[in-house]
Amino acid sequence: MNNQPFQKNSAFAPKPDCWPLVEFISQFYPLREELVDFIISRTTFKKIPKGKFLLKPGEYCKDYYYIHRGILRSFIKYGNKEITIWINPEGEITTAIRSISGSRISGEYIQVIENADLVVIPFEAMAELYERFPEMNKVGRMLLEEYYAASEERVFIARIPNAEARYQHFLQSRPELLNRIPLKYVASYLGITLETLSRLRAKKTRRS
Repeated sequence: MNNQPFQKNSAFAPKPDCWPLVEFISQFYPLREELVDFIISRTTFKKIPKGKFLLKPGEYCKDYYYIHRGILRSFIKYGNKEITIWINPEGEITTAIRSISGSRISGEYIQVIENADLVVIPFEAMAELYERFPEMNKVGRMLLEEYYAASEERVFIARIPNAEARYQHFLQSRPELLNRIPLKYVASYLGITLETLSRLRAKKTRRS
């Protein structure tokens, strides 16, 4: 078995479509060639246009998505109201958390809200990665920490007592998203109306 960290044979050799995922994981742990070959063989690369859904309620989520470019959001519906759960840009791995066990039908939507380049990792492939390559458990712990932090952030925002404070927190914690996504999604994420968000933005502009 080759246990040496993976090295590209040539700087000019074409890279497989899943290479962004390989580079992402390599930030956390050096990858053996055998592990890289497994990732290449078990993942797929997809270009998904803005507005398309990766998941809808009643479906089983079977994949993780590494976002190389673009933005995804997750939301649920209560009547005609959309409640945004998370908004994730490039450089993140995401999925429907409640579906990871493979036994729960999704209650959420996952939608592309900016044209996206995705590397798709089936749950079964990720489970096999953990089994065959113990070093991947470090990456798994990192993912769980990110999911936990995102969940805590959502709870934290929900507990902020007024709309202006929620908006200020969003400006400080997610400034890169504000000019890339429709304001209605920001309002949904913050739990305020679009009209309220527009007033807060106008108020901030007057102060500037």
